[in-house]
Amino acid sequence: MAIKVLKDYYGKNSELLQQPQVATHSASEGAASGIIGLLEVAESDFSKLLAEVEADEKEAEEEYVKQTKENKLAKTEKETSLKYTTKEKARAEKSLSELKDDVDAEQTELDSVLEYLAKVNKRCVAKPETYADRVAKRNAEIEGLKNALNILNEETATDSFLSVRTARRHQ
Repeated sequence: MAIKVLKDYYGKNSELLQQPQVATHSASEGAASGIIGLLEVAESDFSKLLAEVEADEKEAEEEYVKQTKENKLAKTEKETSLKYTTKEKARAEKSLSELKDDVDAEQTELDSVLEYLAKVNKRCVAKPETYADRVAKRNAEIEGLKNALNILNEETATDSFLSVRTARRHQ
């Protein structure tokens, strides 16, 4: 709009003049083309800059929308993953608890069986005697046999006494 006004002014458009032309002030022809040219260059630079900024803004907006959609999708995926992971964790913890109870029950049963086996082994399994025990047992057996021999010898001597006495009675 400013360019149009200036073109009209410097183009000697009489419609814009409300007063008769004064000699002290008049439009100079050389300055008009410089100012108008400068304004046209500024306008084209601003138009070009405005177009670039609008394109950049549109591209940034599209990138923002795209990134927002990706973020929503990623958030939904992670929330779903978290939900299923939480369920899986709860299931695994329940299973672990049940398995621990099973292990405790089995351990109790195993302890009972091992205790019973130990009792049975004490009664049923022959333990080898040590050398010292065998020697002591053998010596005790020999002593017992010696005592038995002595008793038999004494009885034989007594029997011979009794047999002599019985023989005298028969005579």
